[in-house]
Amino acid sequence: MANSGILFPIACPENPDQAAAKLCTRKVLHVDNASLQYPCAPINLMKEPVGILATACHLPAHKCTVKELFQEEGINLSSDVAARLGIEQVPIRNGQASETASNMAVAAGREALQRAKVDPMQVDVVVEYSIMPQEYLVPVWNMSNKVQAEVGATKSFVVGFSGGGSSNFMVALSATAAMLSENDSMKTALLVTGDATIPGNRVLNPADPVTVMGDGASAVVLQRGAPGSVVIDTELWSDGNNHDICYIPGGSLIHPDDINLYRMQLDKVRYDAFPKGETLRRMTDKLLERAGIKFSDVACVLCSNISSQDEAAMQQAFEGKVSPVCASNRESHGHLQGTDFPLNYLSLIESGSVKQGDYVLGVSHGMGATAAVSLLRC
Repeated sequence: MANSGILFPIACPENPDQAAAKLCTRKVLHVDNASLQYPCAPINLMKEPVGILATACHLPAHKCTVKELFQEEGINLSSDVAARLGIEQVPIRNGQASETASNMAVAAGREALQRAKVDPMQVDVVVEYSIMPQEYLVPVWNMSNKVQAEVGATKSFVVGFSGGGSSNFMVALSATAAMLSENDSMKTALLVTGDATIPGNRVLNPADPVTVMGDGASAVVLQRGAPGSVVIDTELWSDGNNHDICYIPGGSLIHPDDINLYRMQLDKVRYDAFPKGETLRRMTDKLLERAGIKFSDVACVLCSNISSQDEAAMQQAFEGKVSPVCASNRESHGHLQGTDFPLNYLSLIESGSVKQGDYVLGVSHGMGATAAVSLLRC
């Protein structure tokens, strides 16, 4: 599913198809029409709460400094660019078979299940949220089946989301929480990703660098009725006109067998023009109003680890509430696509800076194509 996301609607016994259609109109296309009636329950209410049982990240031990990567890709690293990026080093795969994207995802999934003390046979669905191209380029291949098999979740079915930058994690979180809450036959889900940056593409937009990307994987165990870290709601926004702000021209149609020929491109003019902070704050205010919560009740905000410049914009939009763990992880890991949020969430919990009952927001502008805001209660 590229550059869009659908929040699964609350079941409406009277007319489920009509309810779903109207909810999709409201949530995905963002068409507000007072004449539309919503016979279904309010979208922020779930039959049963769904929470995070455990989170795990698997990152390569080997790291390269940003200076080394700029030299490797033939790009000048000026002091101005270094300050705007605010990234010192990123984790890099060492080329061993154990560090393919899918193998890192399997390792993260196993660790998350162990931390959650969940038998893999109890997992009802495996949801994959990777962004970068995976090991097999043609035909298009999704690692969720491999993860399902190798972690031992053989009774589960699999779902895969792709595209939307770091927002992809929140798209997966939203859909999975709704599935678990609304289906009595489902209780536990494993969300997982593994992303390996395309060779020669670690510096995004070399002419005017936006971020530096590393490799890594993450996994989150969600469960209906979990005691803490409850997923309250997610607000999603997608603009189809921005689908090609960040993309790989031609993809496997042009270079089917050689990933070294792939090139990720960013339309910097359109990227800069997209009102990132304003859009996310507007979405946040809408979500909080729906949940009956004031922004002053929010303990902290987690954002993507794109750059120091990007985080400064988020700090301004969210009144200085972006957690320090974001800057720390950005400096030491760079941008890890969908793994940014599990990594920041894990660091936040381990820091002890939030207590039970605190509200935490996760926000991502998704490079302008898919914006997302998720609200959690610790």
